[in-house]
Amino acid sequence: MTKYRVNVVNQLPMRKVYKPLVRAVQTALEQHQASSGEIVVCLASSELLLELNRQFRKIDSTTDVLTFPAPERFSQSLGDVIINWDMVETQSRLRGVKPVEEAAMLAVHGTLHLLGFDDHTEEDRSMMISAMNQAMQASGLPTDFEWSSLPHEEPIYHG
Repeated sequence: MTKYRVNVVNQLPMRKVYKPLVRAVQTALEQHQASSGEIVVCLASSELLLELNRQFRKIDSTTDVLTFPAPERFSQSLGDVIINWDMVETQSRLRGVKPVEEAAMLAVHGTLHLLGFDDHTEEDRSMMISAMNQAMQASGLPTDFEWSSLPHEEPIYHG
């Protein structure tokens, strides 16, 4: 039994496959020896990500993934990762992977942010992409060493 619990909350109107996503997040947590605990991964719409981005980051556009570290008083929780499924579908088509594989990459990306990784400099971004790909490969999922967040490549918001 793993010491990491990954709970997936599906806010979408249809059922999604997410076992590979859970496996990839658990692998990233194990590889970086995170403290035991829970991560919640939420699959949501562009509308929700837009609303959250406006409210918490004061950015008036949607994005592909947001992370919310748990407050310290919630020691059993590492935080929440919220994934924009509309962008998952677009990005997966652009990358030539299945949507669940793109969602797994975004979930790992968000998980690494919760573990303290950053991608503001090219050096930090390179380290993060390497860590993402290690988790994906160890989980039996496709890797992409040229991966980048694509939220502004084309309009995604369907509101």
